[in-house]
Amino acid sequence: MASADKRMTRAQLNSLEEFHKHCVDLSTRNVDDDERVKKARAAKRIMWIFLLSAAFLGFYLMDKMTEALSLL
Repeated sequence: MASADKRMTRAQLNSLEEFHKHCVDLSTRNVDDDERVKKARAAKRIMWIFLLSAAFLGFYLMDKMTEALSLL
C-alpha cells in the first residue's frame, strides 16, 4: 500500500510538469520587460520630483515670509 501512495497519475504528472515549466519561466523572465515595473518606476520618479519641488517651494515661501515679516 505504501508503494501505491507513491504512484502518480498522468494528470498529476502533467500538472507537475506544468508547474516546473511555470517555475522555470518565472526564474528566467526579465523584470525590466514587465509593464507593471515600468509604470511603478515612472510613478516613483514622478513622485520624487513632485516631493522635491514641493519641499523647495515650501522652504522658499518660508524664507520669503520671514523676510516680509522682518520688515514689519
